[in-house]
Amino acid sequence: MNKSTSLWIAATLLATPLNGLAQVPEKMEAAVAKVEADLDGATVGKWTMDLDAAKKLAAETKLPILLDFSGSDWCGWCKVMEENVFTQPEWAAYATNNLIMVLLDFPSDKSRVPEKYVARNEALQTEYGVQGFPTFVVLDDDGETELGRLGSGRDKTPASFQGELQALFSNRPAAIAKYAESLSPEARAEFDALNATMAKQKAASKAAKAEVADAQQRAADLEELISKSEEELQDFRVSQLSEAQQKEYKELKASFESKDKELQDWLATQPDRSEENMKKFQTMQTELQSLGSKLETY
Repeated sequence: MNKSTSLWIAATLLATPLNGLAQVPEKMEAAVAKVEADLDGATVGKWTMDLDAAKKLAAETKLPILLDFSGSDWCGWCKVMEENVFTQPEWAAYATNNLIMVLLDFPSDKSRVPEKYVARNEALQTEYGVQGFPTFVVLDDDGETELGRLGSGRDKTPASFQGELQALFSNRPAAIAKYAESLSPEARAEFDALNATMAKQKAASKAAKAEVADAQQRAADLEELISKSEEELQDFRVSQLSEAQQKEYKELKASFESKDKELQDWLATQPDRSEENMKKFQTMQTELQSLGSKLETY
């Protein structure tokens, strides 16, 4: 049995825990996404999926943009923010006058995101180097300048999140310019030099992240080629077996694939983490492990 098949077995057995929410407060597991986003157009203080419209509105209103990289129907910490911050009236009152909000969603239910946004969201995830959800990227009103990033937290409230945003807004060019005007000529020269240095560092960091993203994509492409070569090598090894052994191998592999599909289909239903379901999960794992061990002998 080849390396890629071994890794496939390991991934199958060790991947997502039941419901995929082991690290999230239990009361949030059954939560249904409550934040609704417009599919087209943009309005100050209201969520939208239309980034182009949001950027246009930001330029007109001179308001910053909050990008929410989310898994709205499966990400536990996204639901925590939804429940504790974004669905609270204090947040609505603040956002209405201060913020343009864009939901970049990566849900399990693909029907939640229009097809025209799927590839764009994936490209933005790569561009911004987003590794986990939720990730909140705050942009200035030019739709390009990144002011900073924020994350989720069990104890966050509308007030605390607003405070984090206001701290980032102090990095806006307009705020920096206003502060600089209050300084003496000598202090302003030093302040401007420090800002210039930081701007160069940010540009270098962005370029480095882009290089990393490109390297990761190249590595992923090579892994696909390696996997294909390993499969071809395994097919060759099987072709050298006797007819009886080939038949035995194919039946075994078909059983493994069938059991794997059964497990993945069941996990896709997001079963509750009950004692009965945990036993079922463990039984299915054991069956796959047994079949995998037998495949390893070829």
